[in-house]
Amino acid sequence: MIIELAKLKFSYPEQADSLVLDIPSWSLPIGEHTLIHGSSGSGKSTLLNILNGLLSVNSGHIEVLGQRLNEMTSRQRDNFRANSIGYVFQQFNLIGYLNAIDNVQLANYFSKSSEKSSVTEEIKALLNSLNIPKKDWQQPVHKLSIGQQQRIAIARALINKPALLIADEPTSALDEENSADFMALLMSIVDSSQTTLLFVSHDISLSRYFTRVESLHDINQAGAVNAD
Repeated sequence: MIIELAKLKFSYPEQADSLVLDIPSWSLPIGEHTLIHGSSGSGKSTLLNILNGLLSVNSGHIEVLGQRLNEMTSRQRDNFRANSIGYVFQQFNLIGYLNAIDNVQLANYFSKSSEKSSVTEEIKALLNSLNIPKKDWQQPVHKLSIGQQQRIAIARALINKPALLIADEPTSALDEENSADFMALLMSIVDSSQTTLLFVSHDISLSRYFTRVESLHDINQAGAVNAD
């Protein structure tokens, strides 16, 4: 299993008596492409922040890629996230004044997955495989199209060759055409790289892209309000 959860409980410190997540048991097999859907405030982003080590739980067992996150220090979780998990953000979170190569380079900076001397060539190869023209590699990303920014965000998430790719509502701000293009590209890449994908969204229409679809409401026994 890529992810195994058991008896997970989480609440924010300022609302310690109100559980956001109460997950008795949940797991994600290697190589699976899973969509977890839920409404705003259902705890989707909270769950992802626990899985990538940004948040610590009140109690429970959290195992990701064979590592017990709930037994790690904050620094150990940071190192684990940099080296093992790719993340595609809702708003892509690119740095607008940096070019494509530098944006992807940042994701590799704290990683030990590649020798720094060779990573620029790896980035160029990845950008080329994502059909980003060479003439745009040195452009500030704010000057590029939404479609190109999508591809750069995917390249940044994949540069460290993660076994697990997490996507947090990356289509929520896209129109129908751009959303479809993004999903087609993402699924093609995870298929070819045999990467395990965990994707969260409020949009149930995305179900057609996934081998497994679950509602967070069915996984989570807590009644979360304004958690995302």
